[in-house]
Amino acid sequence: MPKARRRSTHRSSRFEDMALPEELLGVLAEQGLDRAFEIQEAILPDALAGRDVLARAETGSGKTLAFTLAMTARFRHRKVHRRRPLGIVLVPTRELAVQVVDTIHPFARAIGVRAQLVSGGMNIDKQAEALNRGVEIVVATPGRLIDLAERGGIFLDRVETTVIDEADHMADLGFLPQVRDILAATEMGTQKMLFSATLDGQVEEIVDTFLVDPVTHETTPVAAAVETMAHHVLAIAPSAKREVTAQLANREGRTLVFTRTQLGAERVAQELIEVGVPAAALHGNKQQGLRTNVLAGFRQGAYPVLVATDVAARGLHIDDVTMVIHVDPADDVKEYVHRSGRTARAGAAGTVVTLALPHQVKVTRSVLEGAKVEGTWADAPDASVEAIAALGGRTPLGEPAEDPAAVKYKGAPRKLDLSRKGGASARKAEERRANEERRASWEEEPESGSGRRGGGRPGGAGGAGGAGSRGRSGAPTRAPRGGASGRGRVEGAEQGGRGRHGAADTGRGRRGGDAGRGRSGGSDAGRGTGRGTGRGRGPGAGGKGRGSR
Repeated sequence: MPKARRRSTHRSSRFEDMALPEELLGVLAEQGLDRAFEIQEAILPDALAGRDVLARAETGSGKTLAFTLAMTARFRHRKVHRRRPLGIVLVPTRELAVQVVDTIHPFARAIGVRAQLVSGGMNIDKQAEALNRGVEIVVATPGRLIDLAERGGIFLDRVETTVIDEADHMADLGFLPQVRDILAATEMGTQKMLFSATLDGQVEEIVDTFLVDPVTHETTPVAAAVETMAHHVLAIAPSAKREVTAQLANREGRTLVFTRTQLGAERVAQELIEVGVPAAALHGNKQQGLRTNVLAGFRQGAYPVLVATDVAARGLHIDDVTMVIHVDPADDVKEYVHRSGRTARAGAAGTVVTLALPHQVKVTRSVLEGAKVEGTWADAPDASVEAIAALGGRTPLGEPAEDPAAVKYKGAPRKLDLSRKGGASARKAEERRANEERRASWEEEPESGSGRRGGGRPGGAGGAGGAGSRGRSGAPTRAPRGGASGRGRVEGAEQGGRGRHGAADTGRGRRGGDAGRGRSGGSDAGRGTGRGTGRGRGPGAGGKGRGSR
């Protein structure tokens, strides 16, 4: 039988007009909150009544406070059994779990209930001990909750309210099968509230299977969440990317920088520190205590720039982030929306800047069109253009700054080993600079006789000549067998081998001479194959060479 879906007709803009206990109203007043946001005034009446709720709302709309008020009001002065909570909040990431717990705590204390964080990357025994003492609300990542359930550390038979937050992100991370197992372990007919930016695919299956007659609320469409921000795209040259990033990060105000990879986040943070801009990296490969410490320092305003992967793009709320910089442009609309949604939250002003290399311009234009925003485009071949100054960019001092990740901040774990922090060293920084110079050289016009299939990227230093050399760095390598045979990414002239940026006649040759299957071979290079190394089998120059993929 299809479920009936309808909107609530109840609307009230003031919290005091809703059926909330005086204790909760007092906490709201202390936090300076007296009027509900759109999603809160839509959800709260139905949530307080125990109805199932299905909500789609823009990022930063106040969903967390909505289900926090509903759960704490319903569990007011309730007694709880050991290891048997009354409410479960499922979230996709540890950072979001920490944030949700921090939001719940003041309201829970006011009405005499307890909230416990249950997440991976933390001591599971301590979490089990807390559950054994009895807590009313558990905020958990799915994997850790299942781990505790399997070892008898938690039972879900008395759960009265289950919240699934960022359900679409759960689907992206592959967590929905675990969410299904958790929902199946709770009593059918108990309250379930699901929040998601999109309500389709696997999320729709969860709704149809576990929610009973849910009240559906949909506020602003997800793409419209970024329409209130100022959007800018700087079309930059590869050689200018580092300096442009530093100038924008050195602006006044709190800035969040997004990269595509964990290594990229560490690299950008270290580069900013080297030129005098205090910055710290946040990504999934960092020790949990360090991640908590980094977020605590950024929230407190101890340093102005946080460099993050998409682990920080979903659900995290950090006050007063006035600019988001996409150092690596978003690949799709959803990613752009959620990254950009870290600024201009709850009606505040914000600016979003995307740095697009020449090969990223087309995709960036498509993403902005999909998000239904009109960005201001400007060419930035170097860091001296007026567009950067107009965005508040300033030239850094050039003197290294103190590493914010090496400082312990209030709210960090008591036992925090800062010596375990990851990050780029001076040696790695020097290697990066050398690699940037080589990449810049590859962008230049190829000399005659070199290229990829008659044209393309020329070889780096050391690419020409008879000695085997390494294609990416141009550094010579030892020859395992005589002559010019080389075990390197670039081989010399007439050496069968395989390299990315080779000189003349690089390739994957089964016979010596001019045989070549190299991506960046010289005048006689044949079909390109890419990244492997050439392994000389025959003696002398021009001996047998066979590249491995």
